[in-house]
Amino acid sequence: MKKLLVGINAKFIHSNLAIRYIQKYAKIKNQIIDIEEYTINQPIDDILSSIIEAKVDILGFSCYIWNIDYIKKLIKMIKKITPETKIILGGPEVSYESIDFLKSEEAVDYIVRGEGEASTTNLFQVIEVDGLVEEVSGITYRVGNDIKETKQGIVQNMDDIPFVYEDSMENLEHRLIYYETSRGCPYSCEYCLSSIEKGVRFRSLDKIYGELQFFLDKKVKQVKFVDRTFNAKKSHAIGIWEYLKEHDNGYTNFHFEIVADIIDDKMIKLLKTLRVGLIQLEIGIQSTNEATIVDINRATNFLELKKRILEIKSGNNIHIHLDLIAGLPKEDKKAFMNSFDDVMFMRPEQLQLGFLKVLKGSMMYKKQKDYNLSYREFPPYEIISTNDMSYTVINELKQIEKLLEIYYNSGQFVQSIEYLMTSFDSEFRFFEEFAIYWKKEELEKYKHARISLYEIVYKFARVYVEDDFLKELLIHDFCSKENPKKLPIFMKRNQTASKREKDFYKNPDNRIKYFEKYADYDSKQIGRMTHIQFYEYDIIYWVARNIKRKLSRHEEIYIFYDYKSKDTMSKLAKIKEVKYEKRN
Repeated sequence: MKKLLVGINAKFIHSNLAIRYIQKYAKIKNQIIDIEEYTINQPIDDILSSIIEAKVDILGFSCYIWNIDYIKKLIKMIKKITPETKIILGGPEVSYESIDFLKSEEAVDYIVRGEGEASTTNLFQVIEVDGLVEEVSGITYRVGNDIKETKQGIVQNMDDIPFVYEDSMENLEHRLIYYETSRGCPYSCEYCLSSIEKGVRFRSLDKIYGELQFFLDKKVKQVKFVDRTFNAKKSHAIGIWEYLKEHDNGYTNFHFEIVADIIDDKMIKLLKTLRVGLIQLEIGIQSTNEATIVDINRATNFLELKKRILEIKSGNNIHIHLDLIAGLPKEDKKAFMNSFDDVMFMRPEQLQLGFLKVLKGSMMYKKQKDYNLSYREFPPYEIISTNDMSYTVINELKQIEKLLEIYYNSGQFVQSIEYLMTSFDSEFRFFEEFAIYWKKEELEKYKHARISLYEIVYKFARVYVEDDFLKELLIHDFCSKENPKKLPIFMKRNQTASKREKDFYKNPDNRIKYFEKYADYDSKQIGRMTHIQFYEYDIIYWVARNIKRKLSRHEEIYIFYDYKSKDTMSKLAKIKEVKYEKRN
């Protein structure tokens, strides 16, 4: 019988780890299972055609929040065209309340609950030989008009799970590679499915080192560890970080999700020695409101967490991504505003503002009536209102989240947004007022080009702050991202400044000082890869100290932008200050 596992990813660059695990595990058991990957952005008829043409007997899908609706539509069509095909679903989106799911989805024959390597492989074999499904653990299945469940399977030893990439013929260069060295989580946060499984299992370091070396040798762009709490075991985390430090290929980036308040001095010292860009850290703070933290059973010492994050940031070598969740119990708008300001105070490279998802199987799902949670009954099951947050407030926060993505997380407005956030009563107040303006001007109705985004924030903010300085910071941000071919309307330069900028490229002394690496390029090529910009404020002084200083009439300062030499952390052009003699 021909067997196929399908992963439908959110983006092309993503990869499905689950179907690769099962394929590799099955191979050890002398079973051949094919895998295919698609994305939710592909036309459903194209995927349908591809699967039907494969002429498979047993078909499995890996189900998550982002693809379950797509899969439901797809399997209905598959079952109509090839009713004899056995359809199996697995993954977190179908592992809980699986009996109800089978009752509602007639196209599905089997559901694999929980970890799927052994259960899926055994189920495929049983179907192939017409064996007894009741002997396979972790399965929900149909028997005539009845639906039955087998007992939950025994969890896997992490060292028994095969490495899925080594023999792969696929090009991994442009993929986001998911990798796992532990399963389970030591914490019991009520909103998270990871809290259901007690205990944490680890893959042995000897196996991990060989697998990390594979990624390093292949020069994979990024490896994302999917461990729920990577540093739950300190010796495990330190062992991996030390290996990456010693074997760094100067290119590959590794992403880890950690708990910051359990990081000790030894780990901090090690992290500060890593190459800029070697690793990035994602840290879930979710809330700093003490009543909320206690209520959701989350173990967090925010003061210690804050201290440790700031210590890591002081090394200026690690990208830090912090998470907040809106809609948690006992956190009203004021409390959330405080959480937002507490987290933004640390100035992470990214702040992800998410909204509570009431996931089947989680404790939050079981206690939804206690919290008076109103949420969408379809994926991603996002919160609509709670005892503490009305729909109106949550909707306001959603607009703030959009602006946060555009103006903060994009990294395109670094200095101007820093100036604006420090000019308001709090960071939250800036985004709140900006969101009110955005709605008033009905800006959500349009898709905005990059140049328009600069004009929008300038029009909004110039009534709150000093107009000229804001303009200069926006010009600097604009030029830092890419060589400006066209400037926003408010960035018009005077003729004297434009002439001095042109003269800069003609000056032979400047060619020696600034264009050494461009020796083989002509002036037009140099002009495309660099830019010189005149300023009336000392922008470099602001970048270094966050202090505004206007130049005197005796000073003349330009900034030289080098687009061939990007900053490793920010991905922005490297800059140099250019000082001229005093003007007459």
